[in-house]
Amino acid sequence: MRLRQPANRMTDLEANQGARSHQSVLHVPREENDILYWCPACKSQNTQRLSTVHMSGLSQFSAITGGVGWTGAPAIGGAWTTGTSQTQLSAIAAPPPKKSYRNGLLLLFLSPLVAAIVAEVAFLIAQRVFGTTLIYEQLATISFFALEIGAIALLLRVFAFNKNIWPRLFREWQMSFLCRRCGQIFVPGSAP
Repeated sequence: MRLRQPANRMTDLEANQGARSHQSVLHVPREENDILYWCPACKSQNTQRLSTVHMSGLSQFSAITGGVGWTGAPAIGGAWTTGTSQTQLSAIAAPPPKKSYRNGLLLLFLSPLVAAIVAEVAFLIAQRVFGTTLIYEQLATISFFALEIGAIALLLRVFAFNKNIWPRLFREWQMSFLCRRCGQIFVPGSAP
């Protein structure tokens, strides 16, 4: 079914110039599968791809400021500022982030120090509570290997997420749309 919109004198210039009248045509879907870019919640056509929403809400800025003052003697100063500003809607429409390797690498490289501290604490607690003396080197070695295994497990978990799960989430984000009427985020053609 096609609905004709009324003629608009301001936009239909050809009609005003005596040429053939070109009116806008509004398409109303017969079925939900007729057009893929309809919001499944409110049936609005006013949709936009999430990547476009995200990029349209980012803006770069830079400013140069200067000043003159008196602090017991004349003072002159200046600064140069740059940055990025982001709207809340852009932040909501942001792509899924990859997980960082930072924590695993920190634990991996700082594990000798952390193992020594853990071993010292365990040594002091065992000595005070039980009155026995444990071998410090064994405690440090056990702590070191436990922390190294934990760090490697954390790094493998992050690697598995970034390699297997994140690409699927990113592809889904690339295919997702935002309804500008009701705010629903949807993938065209999928069930609501």
